[in-house]
Amino acid sequence: MTDNCFVDITVEFLTVAFHNILYYASVYPESVFETRRKYSVVVYRCTHPEINQYIDLCLKSIAECLKNEQLSRTEFLVTDNKYEPLIKFVFNFDKRPQFDETLDAYLIQAEQNLRAFCLSLASNRSKFVVPDDCSFKIHIHTNESNAIAMANNPDLEDFPLVEVKEGFEDTNHIIPLRRFDVRCFNIDTYIELK
Repeated sequence: MTDNCFVDITVEFLTVAFHNILYYASVYPESVFETRRKYSVVVYRCTHPEINQYIDLCLKSIAECLKNEQLSRTEFLVTDNKYEPLIKFVFNFDKRPQFDETLDAYLIQAEQNLRAFCLSLASNRSKFVVPDDCSFKIHIHTNESNAIAMANNPDLEDFPLVEVKEGFEDTNHIIPLRRFDVRCFNIDTYIELK
């Protein structure tokens, strides 16, 4: 089992990342966002209740996968009006074989890396222009046994996972954002453009 500190930090980070992606990709009008400060920078949070409910339910599933160390990747996809991906924001999770709890014990380096991710996302916003009628969806990559366990978890029954038969598509349009450590995991973040 993963330590709760890592799960909490990662879910908090993904919350900030998902809302900022919605803002910077202009999936919704700027009027449905409010500004906040996180990691010593200005970040954005959507105020629309249905959007927040979907994101929160996805994050609850992600937290469950992280607790069981069964999350390999999360993808935040900005889609066209037929729900085909236009841009993928990818978050890969790799557990480090060796972890020294005394390194970055106060999470100062982790916070600096999370701030750098937010700034990198903001600085790359001009590279992902999307049409007005776009939407988004979140993919969670886990294994079958964890998906079955989550389907039988009463805390998650309001938001069942749907298996996606996914084909892999090569792309030459990758924008690396940041690779960093949080506790016992490496998180690699990048953007795939169509």
